[in-house]
Amino acid sequence: MSAILYVRVSSLEQEKEGYSLDAQEKLGIDYAKKNKLNIARTWKVVESAWSSKKVRLEFNQMIDYAKKHPEIKHIIFDITDRMTRNDFDKLKILELIKEHDKTIHFSRSNKILNKHATPEDIFMMDIEVAVAKKMSNDISRKSQMGMLEKAEQGVYPGSAPLGYLNNKETREIDVDETRAPFVKQLFELIASGKYSLGMASDYLYKEGLRSRKGNKVPKSAIAKMLRNPMYYGAFRYKDKIYHEAKHEPLISKCLFEKAQKILSGRNRPYKTRAGFTFNNLMRCGNCDCRVSGEMKKKRYTYYHCTFSKGRHGCAGYFREEKIVELFEEPIKKITIPNDLYLWMIDMLRETSQDTAKTNEKRLCELQKELGTAQDRLSRLIDVKLDNSIDNEMYNLKSEEYKNRIFEVKSQIQNVNRLNPNFFDDGCKTLELCKNLYSEYVRQDYTGKAEILKTVASNYTLHDLSITATYRKPFSILAKGLSRSKWLPRVDSNHGPNG
Repeated sequence: MSAILYVRVSSLEQEKEGYSLDAQEKLGIDYAKKNKLNIARTWKVVESAWSSKKVRLEFNQMIDYAKKHPEIKHIIFDITDRMTRNDFDKLKILELIKEHDKTIHFSRSNKILNKHATPEDIFMMDIEVAVAKKMSNDISRKSQMGMLEKAEQGVYPGSAPLGYLNNKETREIDVDETRAPFVKQLFELIASGKYSLGMASDYLYKEGLRSRKGNKVPKSAIAKMLRNPMYYGAFRYKDKIYHEAKHEPLISKCLFEKAQKILSGRNRPYKTRAGFTFNNLMRCGNCDCRVSGEMKKKRYTYYHCTFSKGRHGCAGYFREEKIVELFEEPIKKITIPNDLYLWMIDMLRETSQDTAKTNEKRLCELQKELGTAQDRLSRLIDVKLDNSIDNEMYNLKSEEYKNRIFEVKSQIQNVNRLNPNFFDDGCKTLELCKNLYSEYVRQDYTGKAEILKTVASNYTLHDLSITATYRKPFSILAKGLSRSKWLPRVDSNHGPNG
């Protein structure tokens, strides 16, 4: 007499809890020998038997196999809950019994169910399945409560995203020292406005970033990472943001928010078509469509509106040489003369010194405010332990203090992250602006395009001119240079005045 042996655990962890697949298999084989059954095929399965909504692939394969082999009349399980813990799969077993003349064996309890089973036998199986289902529900509820409690304590109760690792010993989230630098670099690339998701994915792959399976991180995963608050020190669980997280942030909240603005904007960068150096740098001043390049007579490059919203008469076709010439004006607007450069260096030195003092004072104030908020939260917990406050008021005030603590910590991080090389970097920027126009003229077309991308996020092509949307700090410089009240009057003989 041929039989099928089916043994199951819900997870590999159950191997340690007395539900070993090998132990079940040995018991089933001994049972088969004792009852003169020949095991034709064995299923050793790791899958949940709780919810009918989750497809049980191995279980369904076993059911189909039993139906297709009428010569196999017997199916051996360990106990009822190793067979199923839901009513949907129980009906499949009853179908095998009633319509396919199968006999169900339970090796541990020595019970048998077949088409001659009494209503009492079926009733007892119903009870055993119901008990198994309730046990699963209780385990699930306790697990969810445990995960919620873990979240309330500031520990993310799930699988760590790329850049972090789950510590099995401490049950906390640790930084993945190998991938964490790439995560920070990802946010910086997107926040710069120069990289699309695909471009960032390609760039980081070349730099060495790999998924946990050793593959390239796809655009969909990149997008998910960029929306994950875990990277700035919070986490989302059950549609709620927990700000008091214990894991170490990889980026500042400020950088995270910059990336979000780029992601939600419409001017997302994408790759330039080969052969057209200034593609995707400009938009049409008439309809805001992109300006792209086109080859004419196999030798001349022209730039024009793509006319995606319909043709119009403005901003016609421009030779590439003319476009290069028109780009000179936006470059000239942020090129500063030498006298002004020297004056701005002096002002920058004074500003950096004042800023350092202000930041030090601000840091002391924030540390004091953080201590006050933490003390209030501690006192609130003591009041709660003394049962001197109701749950609703406790939850309200607790959330208020936790949010304030998180906000202050974020502000402290922002102050600590202020560039200590502010003066040196500022000098380099001013040095660049002093020589910008001459450097632009000296470069070839590819070099000119790189300079243009560095100083502005977008350019608008009008009939006979190009205007720029400058990046910081060039936008500040351009605004100052256009307003004489903001900057000193420069006299060629006596230097800056005013």
